[in-house]
Amino acid sequence: MGSNFNLNIKPVKKDEDEIDDTIDDELADEAEIRRSNNAARSKSFKLLGGIMVVGIILIAILWIVSMLMPKSYEYEDIEAILKKAAIAYFKDYPDQLPQSEGAGVEIDHTNLVAAEKMKDLSKYLKEGVSCSAVVQVQKSGDDYLYTPYLNCGEEYTTMELYKAIINQGTVSQGQYGLYSMNGEYVYRGENVNNYVQLDEGLWRVVKVSNKNNVVLVKDEEAGNGFPYDDRYNQDLEWKAGINSFSASRIKDDIEKMYQNPNKDLNEVFLSKNDKKRLVLFNLCTGKRSKSDTSNDNSLECKTTEANTKVGLLTASDYMRASVDTNCTSTVSKSCYNYNYLKTKDDYWLVTGDSQSTSEVFIVNESGFIESVFASTYANIRPVVYLNERTMYKSGKGTKEKPFKLK
Repeated sequence: MGSNFNLNIKPVKKDEDEIDDTIDDELADEAEIRRSNNAARSKSFKLLGGIMVVGIILIAILWIVSMLMPKSYEYEDIEAILKKAAIAYFKDYPDQLPQSEGAGVEIDHTNLVAAEKMKDLSKYLKEGVSCSAVVQVQKSGDDYLYTPYLNCGEEYTTMELYKAIINQGTVSQGQYGLYSMNGEYVYRGENVNNYVQLDEGLWRVVKVSNKNNVVLVKDEEAGNGFPYDDRYNQDLEWKAGINSFSASRIKDDIEKMYQNPNKDLNEVFLSKNDKKRLVLFNLCTGKRSKSDTSNDNSLECKTTEANTKVGLLTASDYMRASVDTNCTSTVSKSCYNYNYLKTKDDYWLVTGDSQSTSEVFIVNESGFIESVFASTYANIRPVVYLNERTMYKSGKGTKEKPFKLK
């Protein structure tokens, strides 16, 4: 059965007015949506604006409250204020500064307040805390060391480095740590917490002297190898060198390194700020023999180089750092044992061999003391004395957390 389809049916044509009505309806809907969106955006902007206004008001209120409330300072901040005030005061009155090397003066905080260099101390302190404060000023070369002292009883007291070291406590014979010996505090043993951070790297505390100076030796060698001396030796009739420190090349080299460090030669071991902390000392330069048994510097200190700022370790210093009871003479190999002063490179001691005019003691790369010609090349480990007023900031003396200074 077949089907018939009329392929000539024409589409019904809509009325033009009906089409126009449809378009108008669609445009009206779109306009309504736009109005709705605009209203929503306007409402959001108003809400955001309100939040911003409230925020600004709150910030203003907090700022006003903070201005009205007394400001609380950390104790280190107060020390910094004292130091700055003292510097400003002595800038106005330079004639009151100490004039000779090592001399000092002290100024109380009340004088700084009277000179309008700072506010009254109570303005910086927490409620209920009472403190006294002074600033000590000491001449160090061409500069001055300003040291603020703040005493707030149990709340806080400024502490010197030597006190922080001594407060660690001494140890018993044979242990590693700090020993009380002949009026000094000496570090002995292999693993001791005696690291100090200066501007130019790590140092080790050798001892606290009977004048409360902290004696430091550079943790690593400075320079790239020097002869102790390379002069012509009349006894040997060749340039073996002379083992007298006062006339040696190494004395000149150390002084040049101190005054004019050379970064290219790894000779920088003190910053300008570090140098302000140093004091002059008498370097023990006396000679000893290979078989001498003393380790208290009694032999070395029979001769001294007066008023120096940098030196070298003595043979006694190295011997005493070991806690091995078999370290009984200058060249005892047992002095290598349990000794934090040994390194992986040769370095000079200041001590000459009394049985020769040309030989000086070094600590060799194996950690043994041996006597060698002064013309031999070895490294330098500088030794310096810190002012007793050098202030402790933080740290435990470990390599990871060394003593840090203010």
